[in-house]
Amino acid sequence: MESERLRRAHPYHMYEAIRQQPERIARLLASQRENIVHTAAAIARHERILSVGTGTSLHAALAGERFLRHWSGGRAWVRVEESFELVHAPLALGSADAVLLTSHRGGPGYSVEALERAKASGAFTVAITGAGGGNGLRGADAVITTCEQEISMAHTKSYTTALAAHALLAAEVARHRGWSPGSAAERDVEQLPELVEGSLATEADARAVAGWLGQLDRLFFLGAGLQSITAREAALKVKETSYIHAEGFSSEEFLHGPLAACDERAAVVAFLDAASAARRTVQALRAARETGARGLAVVSSGVSVDARTAPVLVVPAAPDWLALFPHTVAAQWLAYFLALERGTNPDTGREEQPAHARARQQAQP
Repeated sequence: MESERLRRAHPYHMYEAIRQQPERIARLLASQRENIVHTAAAIARHERILSVGTGTSLHAALAGERFLRHWSGGRAWVRVEESFELVHAPLALGSADAVLLTSHRGGPGYSVEALERAKASGAFTVAITGAGGGNGLRGADAVITTCEQEISMAHTKSYTTALAAHALLAAEVARHRGWSPGSAAERDVEQLPELVEGSLATEADARAVAGWLGQLDRLFFLGAGLQSITAREAALKVKETSYIHAEGFSSEEFLHGPLAACDERAAVVAFLDAASAARRTVQALRAARETGARGLAVVSSGVSVDARTAPVLVVPAAPDWLALFPHTVAAQWLAYFLALERGTNPDTGREEQPAHARARQQAQP
């Protein structure tokens, strides 16, 4: 990060980006709607959809797949791949395929190489990317622009705007394919700015929780269904901002091995919504508490959790298929205030430290 933009105290750039999310989502829905509708019509003419990304963008791709699964009743053929893995273990693609690449930076790297290969195969290509980034994805057949480039290395507004783009895209693809009437989905998407605005009110509760989370050595984030994506994104944000051991799992995956790493030095944060699969997350949380691990339940309003299971952080209720939005905002607040609690800079990814600056250079593709 350039020295003139480096902040050394709260509010950091990440804080401002979290607070900007309702307005940035509203701006996306206003400025990109027609583009997304036309792009969805083109995608709907293809038999298979491949959604590609890396890191936080991979999480957006995973969410997009679940959105399409929801509105197609499981009929849409959608596969998710990490950019690097797709380049090194390519799939046979052709004119019957649509390839969606999500990358906020859009710069040189494996997402760009994946796009180039997809275009060469004859597939229809879509880039979901930030404004002012690299030109590598601008060669896609369709480009959906999310928001301006993030200053903080911990991406927040670029993630939720990409999620919003995927949500509207999925609703429109399903409508064009005749899988759903579309109006209900579109009404849900229109509520996103208000929903995310309401979710910002979890700031104070998240700050209080970070006080005791910051005293522990290991953090495990759990969720079922869409919330398994939230769990993975939460763990990534904590690692990026606090530099501590954090892992995100689906609730069932956690019970098949990772539970053994729980003890009194660990905490388990469970993301719970109204979906039936959330019951398994409650079981996983209770199992972890038996080991001495601390617990926290981040729950949708109206979802009850026995107070003996764990303390509760309540987020606004949302339509089932969009429930990850308020939970994601709560996860962002937790990551931000955990960084403050531990005395780290959530914006830099440690690049201001010479060893980590050298490490970043070594990792360039």
